[in-house]
Amino acid sequence: MKTKWCCWWLSTALITIYLQCGGVTSQNATCILVDDEIDLPFSEHKICHIPGNTSGITVVVKNVSMATQFATFQMHTRDKSLTGSLTRAPSTGTTMSSRSVGLDWIPTYAQDTMKVYVSSELKDGVPALFTALPYDAGVNNSLAPVPGGCNQVFMLEDDPTLHINYDPGYQITTVLFAAANVGYPRGEFEPVCDVADSPRYRLEYDFYVRFLPLTDPSTSEVFTELKRMMTVEEIEKYGKKIKTFKHKDKPLITLMTYEGHGSIYNIIVKDPMSLHRKAAYVPVLSYACNMTPHHGYNNTDMHCQLSVTVDKGTILVYTFAALAGFVICYFGHRLFFLELFFFGALPFGFGFHMVFVANTSLSHIAISVLTALFGTIGGCAFMGSYWFFGREMPTMLLIALDTGLLFSSTLFFTPFGTLDVWHTTAAYGLTLMCGILIVPVVLILFPKWLFILSSAFWGSYMIIASFSYFLGGILQFIIINVVRRASVPGYEAAYLVTPFRVIDYTLVAMWPLLVLTGTLIQRKLVEGRPVMPPCPYKVRKNKRRPSSDEHNANTSPRRLEANENSSLLDNVIN
Repeated sequence: MKTKWCCWWLSTALITIYLQCGGVTSQNATCILVDDEIDLPFSEHKICHIPGNTSGITVVVKNVSMATQFATFQMHTRDKSLTGSLTRAPSTGTTMSSRSVGLDWIPTYAQDTMKVYVSSELKDGVPALFTALPYDAGVNNSLAPVPGGCNQVFMLEDDPTLHINYDPGYQITTVLFAAANVGYPRGEFEPVCDVADSPRYRLEYDFYVRFLPLTDPSTSEVFTELKRMMTVEEIEKYGKKIKTFKHKDKPLITLMTYEGHGSIYNIIVKDPMSLHRKAAYVPVLSYACNMTPHHGYNNTDMHCQLSVTVDKGTILVYTFAALAGFVICYFGHRLFFLELFFFGALPFGFGFHMVFVANTSLSHIAISVLTALFGTIGGCAFMGSYWFFGREMPTMLLIALDTGLLFSSTLFFTPFGTLDVWHTTAAYGLTLMCGILIVPVVLILFPKWLFILSSAFWGSYMIIASFSYFLGGILQFIIINVVRRASVPGYEAAYLVTPFRVIDYTLVAMWPLLVLTGTLIQRKLVEGRPVMPPCPYKVRKNKRRPSSDEHNANTSPRRLEANENSSLLDNVIN
């Protein structure tokens, strides 16, 4: 009895470990292959282990109702490509290979069985999530629009899947989709798509995004998140609406994304003339990293690590930034000329970085080196200008403008920066400049507080930006986004989507605390000292004047003419 109990316990533990490591949880129905067939009822999610180098698996949906207008078949993996086809012999218009496969199945009048043929060219097996979502005729025979039913761009005849292009240089993701068609009764011909008065032009598209809660999610976590972005009801509940497309808009959207931060995108298409019936496209998962296509159309495997890519040069930069930020935050105004160097390096570094990115084709490393070089030159020039000339007002003005830049950039990193009006360059530029000018207007009459708050504000930001980079946050992009907007062509079209996580909220809470402690410590360190030290060059010059005047007095003509016969009183008078 004990032996049976131990065996049962051991087998249960091993199955649990397998399900956790392999990515299959008890919350999902697992499938059993019977004669290379998968029985998949409508609206049910099944996780199946697809063997490697296979081409004979058939997914079958039986007893399809006559009320079913069409259905979307979906097959998802975490990071490998599988092939799905509506025909046994794969063809261009009915076959798709991807990590997220979506197919529109439109039945004939008497058809009651749906079949999809699955194959894999992978060496090893891979778990995959399967589902088929039906759309039936509704009240008053209202019909749902067909996602991707007017495809004129991609290779499938009807393509309900979203497609992703990722630019790793500037971390911009472009999501493309095929236009939908209006619903039509089962067994009838579909409405024409490519005429001027096509009814498809009345359709509207709502674009949604959902962020993965982890940087490197497991297979089971990916499948759980994908299920929350499949149906219309779940998308509206769990997704974040970004934009509504009309027929005049291009069927694509550009997003600012952050490497290693997973996102799931999907679209809901609705027909305002058919009782607002809605249908969902097939969701697509992106880790914001470069995908390398191979073996045909859209057949992509992961090209980069699912965690944030390690760059030794970037690690060095952020480490130095954290140390420099600590010094500036707590000792900035006490070390006045270091403070001047820092605030002089900022505009020169950022300015020349924008020039090099916008007008040259240099590599990232070359631009980074040149940015550091010109930043150093700018810092030395600003520090040297005060050393020789001692002009207070220009010095305060430049520091106030630097602080205004960080203030305005932070404002645009909030939901305020997601407004559609900011896609217009003029509106964005003018508003950004108004935010920059707020700091000089408010603090220029309080020079000591201007210096202290500016050092604490910028220094604390460099600290949290460095921690954000190392911990997988996104706060380092507060400034990076503004710099890219000014230098990267077409960046104004990108939508700001900020996937805030616990680490980001924690660092945001720490930021004002760092500013407060930095302000108090600097206020104590500079107590009793002048706001700005006197100009060193003028001080040295004034120190030389008394000795020069004394030398001139000792060598005056009257004194040189005196001798032993001269009156002492005359010498005293002189």
